[in-house]
Amino acid sequence: MTKGNIRQIQAISLYTPDIEQSVEFYKNTFGASELFRSNQTDGSNMVGLSFADGDTEFVLHDSEKLKEPDIEVYVDDVNEFYHTHEENSNIHWIQPPIKKPFGGHLAVMRTMADDIVLIIVGP
Repeated sequence: MTKGNIRQIQAISLYTPDIEQSVEFYKNTFGASELFRSNQTDGSNMVGLSFADGDTEFVLHDSEKLKEPDIEVYVDDVNEFYHTHEENSNIHWIQPPIKKPFGGHLAVMRTMADDIVLIIVGP
């Protein structure tokens, strides 16, 4: 793998005003399986789903504060990825690499070309 490349889309997180209705829709219509449920500190809820042949988590949440889609991508090494792209003028770094409480690292960037936020995760 070339240094600084994204390996895969890890998760996509989307806002829904009615999480139970949305979860049932994806389960009953498209055969999604429930991976997890989580109550967030702001009082919102999150449900992770997966589809039959995919490794990408499809996460639904009902947080009014986070209506913009969230795209989480996996890299071989978050710190190396950050340092490879740190000076790239086409990237605005919102959050430099930090350690995640349960292992691994995380960084957050916004692409200047299309104004998309990517959450970078990995070791």
